[in-house]
Amino acid sequence: MLLPDPTPVRRPGLRAALAAACLLAGNLFLAGASRAAGDDAFALDLLKTRFDQEIAFREAAIQVAWGAEPLCDDSTEIEPFVLWSVNSVRRRMGATERALLQRATGMDEKWRVAWLDEGAPDELKLGDAVLAINGRPLPANTVRLDMGALIRGSLPLTADDQAFWEVLLQARAEALESKPMTLTLEGGRRVTVETQAGCAGSVIASAFDDEPDVFWRQGNQRVKIPGNALLEARTRDEYRWLAAFGTYFQATERAIGRQEVADDVSKGFVVGQVLAFAVPGSSVLLGAAQAKTVRVITVDGLPSSADLFANEVVTALGGDPGAGLTLNRRLRDRGLAVDELMMSDFRRVNSEVHRERLLEFQAARARAEEQERLREAGQALPDEVVPASTAAVR
Repeated sequence: MLLPDPTPVRRPGLRAALAAACLLAGNLFLAGASRAAGDDAFALDLLKTRFDQEIAFREAAIQVAWGAEPLCDDSTEIEPFVLWSVNSVRRRMGATERALLQRATGMDEKWRVAWLDEGAPDELKLGDAVLAINGRPLPANTVRLDMGALIRGSLPLTADDQAFWEVLLQARAEALESKPMTLTLEGGRRVTVETQAGCAGSVIASAFDDEPDVFWRQGNQRVKIPGNALLEARTRDEYRWLAAFGTYFQATERAIGRQEVADDVSKGFVVGQVLAFAVPGSSVLLGAAQAKTVRVITVDGLPSSADLFANEVVTALGGDPGAGLTLNRRLRDRGLAVDELMMSDFRRVNSEVHRERLLEFQAARARAEEQERLREAGQALPDEVVPASTAAVR
C-alpha cells in the first residue's frame, strides 16, 4: 500500500498567477479611473460650452435691448454686465453634476460677474461676487414650488431666477429716475455703474432649461426662449436674432404700428422702418433706397411679425439679416421642438423675401457711406452706382 508523499506539493505557477491577477486588477482599476477622468473631461467641456452659450445669449439680449429701445413698450436703464449663479440653473442637477458645473465654469452659489461690456467701470472685474444691488440682497436660494409645472407634466420644485430679476428690474427702474445703480461686492466694497436706455422687461433663455422646448411670455414683462434654440445657436447674430424675436413681444401696439402698413385687410411690413428707428441716421439712407427696397410683405400673426422684426434688428446692429433663417433651418433638420420659433413654410418664405430686401438696404447703406466718404475727401462721385443685386444679374 502506497502512503501519501509527505513532501508538500509545489505549484511554481501559483505566485505568478496571483501576481498576474493583482496586476490585472490594478490595470482594471487604473483603466476605470482613466475612463472616469475621461468622462469628467467630456462633462466639464460640455458644461463649459453650455455656460458660454447662455452668457453669449445674455450679452446679446442686453445689446438688443439697447438697440431696439425706441420700439419697445417701456424704456428702462440696462446694466453693462451679466450676473450668474449655479442656483439659477432651472434643470434639477445631482450633487455630482452640480460640482462638475462649478469646476467647469468657476461659478458657485454666489451671483458673480460673468460678462462685462466695455462701458462697465474698471473696478468691476469678471468673477466678482455681487451681494446686493442698490442695497437689496440678491437671493441665496432660487428653488420654488411651481404648481403650473404639474399641469405641464414637469417637476413642481424648480429653480427660478424671478427673485433675482425682481431686484435687478427694480434697480433698473430706479436708474431711470436718475438714481445710480450701485453694486455691493463681497467684502463690502461698492461700485457704481453707468447704465444705458433700453427695452424694459427681460428676454431669458437657459442652456440648462428644464423645459427646453417651451416658449412662454408673461405679458410684456418677460419672455422665455426655448433652451433647444439657444443650444443650437452658433453665432452672435443668431443669439441676437433669438433675443430680438423675444423682444418683439415686449413692444407696444403703438410701436408695432410704426412698422406696419395697411394693404387692403392684411397687415404688412415695410422694409427699413425698424432700421429707421433703431439706427441713428438710417432714415437718410432709406430715402435713397426706398425706391428699390421697400416692399409690402404680408405677415400672419405675431410670430411671423417677430421673425421680420428680429431680421431688421440684427441688420440694424450690423449683422446678417438671414441669421434667423439659418438657425431655423438647423432646428428643422434636427427635428428640435422650439414652440413658436419653428417657422411654417409661409413664415420661412416670407422671411426669405424679407432677407432679400434687407440685403438691398444694406447695399444702399454701403453706397451712401462710400459717397459720403468720397464727398468728405473732395473726390468726384461716380456717375452711376449699380445696385449689388442688379450687378449680380448683369
